[in-house]
Amino acid sequence: MDKIRLTNHIKDIELKNNMFKLIDKANTCLKNYEAKSTEFMNPFEIKNAMDIINSESDLKYHSDGGYEGAERSVLSIYPFYMEYEDIEQPIKFIQIDGNFKFRSVSHKDYLGSILGLGIKREKIGDILIHEDFCQVVVSSDICDYIVMNLTKVATNTVKVKEINREELKTSEKKYKDISFTVSSDRLDCVISGIYNISRQESLKYINAERVHLNYEKITSASKTVSSGDLISVRGKGRSEVVEIGGETRKGRTRVKARIIL
Repeated sequence: MDKIRLTNHIKDIELKNNMFKLIDKANTCLKNYEAKSTEFMNPFEIKNAMDIINSESDLKYHSDGGYEGAERSVLSIYPFYMEYEDIEQPIKFIQIDGNFKFRSVSHKDYLGSILGLGIKREKIGDILIHEDFCQVVVSSDICDYIVMNLTKVATNTVKVKEINREELKTSEKKYKDISFTVSSDRLDCVISGIYNISRQESLKYINAERVHLNYEKITSASKTVSSGDLISVRGKGRSEVVEIGGETRKGRTRVKARIIL
């Protein structure tokens, strides 16, 4: 598979490099007749990866994040005559138990504690937070290491164990609903309204490549935002545009959104 030809349309350097790695794995599958798996990717990366693998008829793939609707997934690539159930599973599952009554912990706390063990972010999938425990989807090759070495999350002492896929319990996202009006459905205007910052400040985030729309890095402030879009601003958090449309008497556009807490 030709790296240059298959990634010529990709402008984002980080995404292009990730697809280079994917193609290297795909070529290994073709050469050695074996299965390979990527690290965890977001939905936009997965879509690009699938488009590339679909160009080779001798390969099949399977996306797996541990449960239906997972945000981060691993893509397994294997020869056309194999089935996903026949290959070594690339992901495992852990549960982190602790007494969190006196100090609640967040997604950031769990992720930070795991990364503090020297583990790359790409080895970690979704983090499902519950009242007294947390479940994490991880790469199979680092599962035992986390179980043996993770003893604290923030200041809380924890115990970690491996669990089965069937034991995963999805957690509901918490939101803060907001409504506002904008002069335009441009990305910089919508970001300004959601995070209550100036247009100039929202432009700084976009120009610094810190803004993603539906997981795609966006560097154009004039990008149009639509209902159902997911916006991520590094340093500000994530939000969903519930509805955008309808004009006020002064000709401004109404927006309903929710900030993911």
